[in-house]
Amino acid sequence: MKRALFASAALFCAACVTASPVLSKTVPELTGPVPGWRAVDPENLILVTLETGTVAIELFPEAAPAHAAQIREAVREGFYDGEYFYRVVEGHVAQAGREFDMAIAAWPTLPFEAEREASAEGFAPQGSADLYAQEVGHRQGFAVGREGDSEWLLNCPGALGMARDTDPASGSTELFIPLQPRRYLDRNYTVFGRVIDGMEFIHRLPRVDPATEEETNALMGEDAELAHQISQYRRSKLADNQIQSARMAADIPVDSRPAYDVMMTPSAEWEALKTSKRDYAGIPALAYTPPKVLDVCSLPVPARRAGE
Repeated sequence: MKRALFASAALFCAACVTASPVLSKTVPELTGPVPGWRAVDPENLILVTLETGTVAIELFPEAAPAHAAQIREAVREGFYDGEYFYRVVEGHVAQAGREFDMAIAAWPTLPFEAEREASAEGFAPQGSADLYAQEVGHRQGFAVGREGDSEWLLNCPGALGMARDTDPASGSTELFIPLQPRRYLDRNYTVFGRVIDGMEFIHRLPRVDPATEEETNALMGEDAELAHQISQYRRSKLADNQIQSARMAADIPVDSRPAYDVMMTPSAEWEALKTSKRDYAGIPALAYTPPKVLDVCSLPVPARRAGE
């Protein structure tokens, strides 16, 4: 059976349940060159080159250490080079990797790391009610939900999640990025990063479905000629969605390495930005002043190239 992201409400891909990691009680923000901003650690920065441009993804290993470690390893081994975003569904997700079980069998499945113990330290409350969680906010720029002693990353647009099969601990290499808020996936799939630059290139990917069951069976069958024909057809169908390369920023020479800063959360700058986006009082064109609310997925924490 090929690895596919969920059909309509389920995400699929490759994993073994272990105890949830615990967020440290102190969450240090890296000191950035500008007050209110922190530098992105190059060990947590993945640069994915597509035909249309480069997508920068920041990992959050504190949320899902096993996932972050394995994806770093996969990137460094060139696992994603020349592969594809093989499932791109309008209003849903873009999924990338090698698609088929036989192509990812060598990679170990990962523990389910969707939730961890919550900590008040380093948490910036959103300040608005949420439909899916008791409380939402941000930690180091990543949107999170909280309930009781539990905390999890949210499936906002641009989040990086692990696709899997039915077993929550069956993910290994196949990645998904929500194109729109997919909050019903919260706590059901491990989220461990987010796109901080180049999300427009993900949105531009041509929409495509994964291989059909018939195509998959042919690829795995004994008819070599048919398998070759199906493989060539599949590659031509996915050509515009090819991943030219994926690199860890830490492996690129410093003088040519892209560097990014992310607005600190919590910070005075972040609170001021949220206030500006929820307060529409005094705008002449608005006969009715909207309530001062701000959905957690509607305002991504700003990121920028260092020095800009």
